[in-house]
Amino acid sequence: MRRTNLYTVDGALGLGVTGRRSPDLRLEVASGRRLLLRQRHRPVLFGRAHHGNHGMHVYRTGDYVSPLPPLRADDAGRTGPSGGAAWHDRWAHRFASWLYDADAGPLHDGRWALGPRRLPPYCLRGDLTRDYPAAYLDWLGVGWNGVLPLRRLPGADAARVKAYRRQARERVLPPILLWSVSAFDGYLLLDGHCRLVAALAEEVDPAVLVLSLVADPEVERNDPTAAHAALTDRVIAQAARSGADPLRAAEALAHRFAKACAAQPEEGRTRAWPVRGGAPAWEQQVASAAGAWATTVRG
Repeated sequence: MRRTNLYTVDGALGLGVTGRRSPDLRLEVASGRRLLLRQRHRPVLFGRAHHGNHGMHVYRTGDYVSPLPPLRADDAGRTGPSGGAAWHDRWAHRFASWLYDADAGPLHDGRWALGPRRLPPYCLRGDLTRDYPAAYLDWLGVGWNGVLPLRRLPGADAARVKAYRRQARERVLPPILLWSVSAFDGYLLLDGHCRLVAALAEEVDPAVLVLSLVADPEVERNDPTAAHAALTDRVIAQAARSGADPLRAAEALAHRFAKACAAQPEEGRTRAWPVRGGAPAWEQQVASAAGAWATTVRG
């Protein structure tokens, strides 16, 4: 895998990736709303969306491996107290270097962003998925925006968690790494399961770095200013031809422009590959790895 120069995008670290058409950690899809997260040819997560798109059933196999190396105790001390743009930037560069070199991560050809994000409190609390290995992501008709760990979360008294709890109290706890995945309408926890538990046990908000795919340049070329100007000209012309009330024309313009802005994605859609062998192959793998879970999500 080759990389281009790092750059800044919306306050985050931009990563340009070339020479990697298929990543080691990748989403795959099959008919019937079936989803598979595969790492190094091994399934690590199965998913199936509710037939009414009210949510998604998921099952994790326990085979997931973080693409980052284990953090040493002195890593946190050398980086300094948490908080601030410089602190996040140092960790973002370090994580980016590891992700580039990893043979188990999600990077593929394209433009990525890696940067801090202040998540609503519910994302890492009420909408943190604690059920394991099976769980249900409830979209409630309006979305989810929660965090799905790829491994079982440890207990607050686990040895590694205790070490991180001390770092949380000393305000040097490294950030957790999330992957924004559009198929889940939320985040996968790529690295930092113990750090997340430690932060929550100490009742502090963990620092977060989010990895996301940057929207396609063809979409990004739809500049909001240009869209507003085009809509303005069109509405004024239509109002002049029809003798419509200018106030109503302005209200219609505002409504249409709001819809146009809402349609612009902040991030690119997460890329997925087809499951080799399609739905029958997905069913066979689920039966082998997840047993009875497969029978509960059919239909």
